[in-house]
Amino acid sequence: MNTTFVQGQPQSPLAIQAALPRVVITGDLRLSVTESEAAHGPITGHYSIETRQMQEPLQVYWGAEGQVCNRQARVTDIAFEMPQAQAGQSWIYPVQAQVTDRRTSIVTGVFVQILVTADPLPQVSASA
Repeated sequence: MNTTFVQGQPQSPLAIQAALPRVVITGDLRLSVTESEAAHGPITGHYSIETRQMQEPLQVYWGAEGQVCNRQARVTDIAFEMPQAQAGQSWIYPVQAQVTDRRTSIVTGVFVQILVTADPLPQVSASA
């Protein structure tokens, strides 16, 4: 952290917050799948971390209510099982990442929402 605090000088809350280490999970936080896609196996999302004010080397550990493909990478895919998913349902899965540098360990999390939609109706061609 490269912030200098001068004794006796008040710091604004925004300045203090900007100087703190931070981890953010980005990726497929909202997905939409059809009933048949959900029935044919897990739905996979792609996720990564963005860090601020953290020093290399970083240790990363992912956790999720799903199958994490690479638990110790900065970027990973996570497969979510949706047994018996039906159109109109919204499934919510937690995803967490713990990121540690030499001085700090931060745990952050997001919720992934997967909306199940009806399969498209087959096209009917009009015969003349």
